[in-house]
Formats: sequence, C-alpha cells, structure tokens
Amino acid sequence: LNLPNPTGNQEPATKAYVDALVEGLAWKDNVKAASTSNISISSPPSSLDGVSLTTGDRILLKDQTNAAENGIYIYNGSGNPLTRAPDANTASELINAVVLVDQGTTNAGTAWRQTNIVNTLGTDAITWQPFATGAAQATESTAGIIRIATQAETDAGTINNAAITPQKLANWADRPRRVSQVFGDTTNTVYTITHNFNTYDVHVTVYENSGNRRTVFCEIRRTSLNAVQIVLAAPPGNNALVAFISR
Repeated sequence: LNLPNPTGNQEPATKAYVDALVEGLAWKDNVKAASTSNISISSPPSSLDGVSLTTGDRILLKDQTNAAENGIYIYNGSGNPLTRAPDANTASELINAVVLVDQGTTNAGTAWRQTNIVNTLGTDAITWQPFATGAAQATESTAGIIRIATQAETDAGTINNAAITPQKLANWADRPRRVSQVFGDTTNTVYTITHNFNTYDVHVTVYENSGNRRTVFCEIRRTSLNAVQIVLAAPPGNNALVAFISR
C-alpha cells in the first residue's frame, strides 16, 4: 500500500499512476491540509482540520458555500488573504485535478479529484470528490496510514493516532531539561543562576567541584520563572561549587 509514483525504469507503477495516464488526470503537488467547512478566504484561520498553518503552506478548500471559491490555495500568514496556488490558478489547470492531503484530523491521507467542467475561474463551481480508495488510518492493531503530529498535538499529549518526529519531541513543552554551572569567587555568598525554563518547578542541587563532590546544603530561592538564587553561609572558593538545575 501507498507506494510512491515511479521515477525510474525498473520501479513499480501504482494503480493511481496508471489511472492518471489512462484517464488524463492532472496530479497536483500535495497539500498540507484540507477544509472541513466553509472558511474566509480574505481572513483565513491559522489552522485547518487540526493542523497549524505556516506561511507558504498549500491547502485545499473543498467545502466553500460558494463552490466557485473552492480550489488549492497558498496560506500567506495570519490575517492575509489566501491566494490560489500557481499550479491551480486557471480554469484549465483544475480540469480533472487530483491532490493528496498530508495531514489533518479528518482528511489526512485522503485524495480528492475536481470533477466539474470549469470554464471561468471564480464563476463556475469547483467540485472536489473523494478519489480512489485509500488505506484506513492506522491503529495499534490495524496497519494503515499514519500522519505526523503537529507540535501543538505533541505538547497536549491527548491524541493516539499520529506519529511524533524527533524534532517534535525535541521541542516538546514538557521535555526534560537541565543546566549545570560552576560558581564561586571567594567573596560573595549569594549567586543567581539562570536556567530559562520558564517555571518555578525546578530541582536544584549544589555540590563541590572537586574531591568527593559532596552535596552542599544551602538556601535555594526561586526568584523568578527563569532563575534561582543560591545563598551560602560563607563565600566559596573560586569555581568551588557546581549548581545543577533540572525540570
């Protein structure tokens, strides 16, 4: 299931590839997400079908109240009007157009074909119908299509039908983080250590920077969301101590 279209002489041809050659279909570059209802073209939302959009993303509108507005668009950022994609901005380019959807709670892994005769763009109805039969969405017990989770979905941790990439995991809001800093100057007894974790919920350990590296008991003050203050009974030697902060 879901083989890519062939590019070399000895590569297998998929049914969709052969159908396109026989039927004269106009395959378009994939879109990131597709609509599930009417949206404003002049002031589009920043997400579509549960997918966060970024400038330059290709999207499919197939559910407009005015069917002449349907089509493949480019997202130009929050508050900016959508523009039709360069490969789908004329009437002729939409005849038998077929496009695949990469992501989305409802539309991930689906394919759509434009079935109406479009003579005048912006006037004639543009109608998108499900194309072919795709594999089912994967579950723990059923093989099928699995989509990539968005960063927001990764942070929320509430969905169970999307894959998390290493990049999403590295940027996960609750990922373990740590900071280690050597300090001590023979003079001061109060030191501020910055961690930039944006939370008071941090664990702080102070230990010697040499010898047996024994734990040093001292007062820890959480002075801000991004720093702690270490208060000692006596000034430590130069670089004599280490502060280890984790969350």
